[in-house]
Amino acid sequence: WFVNRFDPASPGYNLPFAVQLDGDLDVDALAAALSDLVERHRTLRTVYPTATEQVLLPAERVVADPIATPADALDDAAAEFAAAGFDLTVDRPIRTRLYRTAPRRHVLVVVLHHIAADGWSLTPLLRDIAVAYAAHRAGTSPTWAPLPVQYSDYARRQRAIAEDQLPFWLTELAGLPDET
Repeated sequence: WFVNRFDPASPGYNLPFAVQLDGDLDVDALAAALSDLVERHRTLRTVYPTATEQVLLPAERVVADPIATPADALDDAAAEFAAAGFDLTVDRPIRTRLYRTAPRRHVLVVVLHHIAADGWSLTPLLRDIAVAYAAHRAGTSPTWAPLPVQYSDYARRQRAIAEDQLPFWLTELAGLPDET
């Protein structure tokens, strides 16, 4: 968050990934699956107006209207989309775009900000999209078990651990020079 305040346009903490989707694509089911993902994972709809404030935004329907893009222009289009920064004070830390390069070939590009995800997060997020997409294709909603922990729970726990350790480190480091 701190670094983002200096340069919100920087893509330095972006985590982009692309998924090629071949065959018949149900765009409405994909949009519903992406909407379910954002509803399920609160961190994907959290903004950070200040260093100490988090605001959970209401879930919004994700739009997945395909953008017709020639296959030879896809890399540049996806790179440009992925390179845009996030203003974490107002932007949700996820954005998606669906490119159609042929009648039965699409590429879904998802860009996450590192404040909401890391490399380990991608597998469960992709799994949740796939489960939700399959459910919506079948005319139902996903039947996930509730998440045992949200990222905000983890962050609170880490902060409590750090606060518990602070007196130790203040004592341990007392008397050291400010610079060496």
